[in-house]
Amino acid sequence: MGRCRYCGDNAGFLRQRHTRCHDDYGAAVAQIDHLTRHAAMRSEPLDGLVESVRRAAAMGRVPMGSDQLQETLAQAWQRSVEAAVEDRILSSNERRNLNRFRVYFRLGEDLLDRRGHFRLFRMFNLLNVIEEEGRVPRFDRRAARARFGRLPFNLMKSEELVWVFDDVPYIEEISEKQFQGGSLGMSFRVAKGVYVRPGAFRGKTVTSRSMQETDHGMMGITTKHIYFGGGQKAFRVRLDRIVAITPYADALGIMRDRASARPEAFRLDGNDAWFAANLIEAVQAADALTLPGSDDPTLDEIVESDVTDDLTDLIDDEDDDDDAEIVPIPFIDSS
Repeated sequence: MGRCRYCGDNAGFLRQRHTRCHDDYGAAVAQIDHLTRHAAMRSEPLDGLVESVRRAAAMGRVPMGSDQLQETLAQAWQRSVEAAVEDRILSSNERRNLNRFRVYFRLGEDLLDRRGHFRLFRMFNLLNVIEEEGRVPRFDRRAARARFGRLPFNLMKSEELVWVFDDVPYIEEISEKQFQGGSLGMSFRVAKGVYVRPGAFRGKTVTSRSMQETDHGMMGITTKHIYFGGGQKAFRVRLDRIVAITPYADALGIMRDRASARPEAFRLDGNDAWFAANLIEAVQAADALTLPGSDDPTLDEIVESDVTDDLTDLIDDEDDDDDAEIVPIPFIDSS
């Protein structure tokens, strides 16, 4: 007799589950997904969510200890981020609700960014701040140095660094010239040991062009330039001198406004390339961007400001045994 993987009772000959148990399990998983995603996207009280999740889990025999609960909440937040940015827009309301959910349940960056969701959340936060609020966050250079080391950019005083991409291949169009030629004609014997070969030799120079990786380094976007610092090349490109920006599936392509311009590209993945293109367009489209002062907030501080100071006090560990089982994960501030 086989044992049901859900209830542990006899399931029948060569069977591993009861149909009813399997259906109950699937219904419980769907209900938990609905509850958690609804909570992450709506401005509703969160204090009863844990109890509702555990009640649904018990009905379908879904394991829901402290670790499983935290993982369930983290996955709900990640799926909610994907749903929120599906239209390539993160509204202020979506931003506040997602951030509220994350902070309330103490879901740290190390848990939320396993597949890049927290980084994606920060990207859309930045676009939201620039496009809707018309301000540029102060770049946290201390956090950047801790993450990337020394930044290889010598910025102008009239600009602010907005975002940095590390480990970026630089690709440019390279021209190669080759000489190709050939001979035509046949040899004819006109006397003993004497041959005449009437014919022709034609040759020409052939130029071939291809996109090749010529360096590897760090790419930064400021309010005025794209900067690149690599092992062999270091340059900056004025944003208002770029006539074409093309986000590809694996790169950001640009074309400068000059007679000798050739295609250039920075190899980035799809989300990064799309974000970089939209960040540049957002900066250029802004009527006036005031450079932040030393006391102005960084991007992470702006994100954190969406949450009220007393939000975490709503979790009463002494009165609510369910909430007490949530293992806190410290939030890691990373710019």
